[in-house]
Amino acid sequence: MKVLFYYNGAEHIGVEHLSSYLKSKGHQVDLIFDPGLGNNFFLNLPFLNKFISEELLVKRARKFNPDIIAFSCITNSYSVIKKVAKKLKKALNVPIIIGGIHPTSVPEDVIKEDCFDILCVGEGEEAFAELLEGMEKKQDIGAIKNLWVKDKNGEIHKNELRPLLKDLDKMPFADKSIFYQYGVINSRIMVMTGRGCPFQCTFCVNSFKKGLYPGQSYLRRRSVDNVIEELIALKNKYKPKAFRFEDDTFTYDLNWLKEFRPKYLKYINLPFHCYVTPSTAADGILEEIKLAGCQSVSMGVQSGDQQIRTKILKRHHTDEDIIAAAERIKKYKLKLISEFIFGFPTETPKEMWKSLELNGKLKAYNTASFIFYPFPKTELAEYCLKNGYLSEEKYELIKQGYGSYHLTCLLEHPYEDDVYKFNSILPVYNKAPKILKPFLRKILKMKYGIIHKFIYLFSIPLIDFDEFLIRIIDMPKMIIKTRKILNS
Repeated sequence: MKVLFYYNGAEHIGVEHLSSYLKSKGHQVDLIFDPGLGNNFFLNLPFLNKFISEELLVKRARKFNPDIIAFSCITNSYSVIKKVAKKLKKALNVPIIIGGIHPTSVPEDVIKEDCFDILCVGEGEEAFAELLEGMEKKQDIGAIKNLWVKDKNGEIHKNELRPLLKDLDKMPFADKSIFYQYGVINSRIMVMTGRGCPFQCTFCVNSFKKGLYPGQSYLRRRSVDNVIEELIALKNKYKPKAFRFEDDTFTYDLNWLKEFRPKYLKYINLPFHCYVTPSTAADGILEEIKLAGCQSVSMGVQSGDQQIRTKILKRHHTDEDIIAAAERIKKYKLKLISEFIFGFPTETPKEMWKSLELNGKLKAYNTASFIFYPFPKTELAEYCLKNGYLSEEKYELIKQGYGSYHLTCLLEHPYEDDVYKFNSILPVYNKAPKILKPFLRKILKMKYGIIHKFIYLFSIPLIDFDEFLIRIIDMPKMIIKTRKILNS
């Protein structure tokens, strides 16, 4: 069977894993990619989308002549995906399947769209392969676990979930080639070493996904040897300058890291970036990753107010814990990228100032700031709905993918302007010389306006300057390659 994926904006490891799994079953897989320059979560500049027209995407799709078209969807990309899906449905009239966290969260809202025939809840590899086998053999596909399937009469068959994949070593490595052809794979290659998360952060989609699998081990990790084997293959094929481990829990298991370090040094020996939490940024863990070649880490702090962290977010770290973690990170000469979110329910300007002050004590290399986005079905989104911070009208907009966690405050927030001000200024304030900080503090006290929007533009590269440089340098190549592929 011929499977055509669509994705926009960036590389997606989930699509890569689906591609490799389906290829291992003998299917032909391709991708149409849209750089999404005008709707990139940071800036809303629709005129940039003219570089890659929807007509080019349709042209490429027609040439491939797929048996099925597949979309993997996060919430903030849903509105774009729905628009493209309708275009492709009209042009090709083949079955369309959608999966990913957004359809998993709100399947009832997604499957009712005429452009989607099949929806996948949860992990997709086995379900998708079973679907293709059924289509190929012209069998009934209405009872495949993990799938919601529309029949010819429009009735939706909502099937139960299959168990989570347990042994990730049995899965083929992510198929980077489908994105590489578009120039999307840059010099710092993304890798995942596991799936799931052990934490209970209320704002994160994992707080919802974990609840789908009671009694199962939600956090699963590939073996060190399996990860090293993939890294060797990536190093030989793509010649990267560094790796970026995207796991929320890369530093969760000290014993795994102790086995990983010598093998990584022996076979890979390239710098890398990973994520830590204040609780996993312990001396032993930081020493292992530093010796292995880690150069920088991202650490989510989220709020400078301890009451918000513990009672609203369920992140049980004191200010002292966070400062001590940052000091240990600095001791091992690792660049720290701290992360904060503004606009939580109950948050006041006083508590936003606490985030500014706490971050100043961390001495971070860069700071990323975000606006709280109530992702559907997360614990904190449900809290906002029940307590009047989120209207039903706004929640419906979220279900349609409206807004972004860099641009849009969607709560009924009494201090909405302050949310935008602090989100704009924190990354700049972090890097500003001492002489300029009083000036920036005065700007924070001013009425929200054009100056804050202007400063926001300067904040974008300061969220992660190293990654920003890589993407800016690679962007012309990505645009040229994308146009060439779509026009071929």
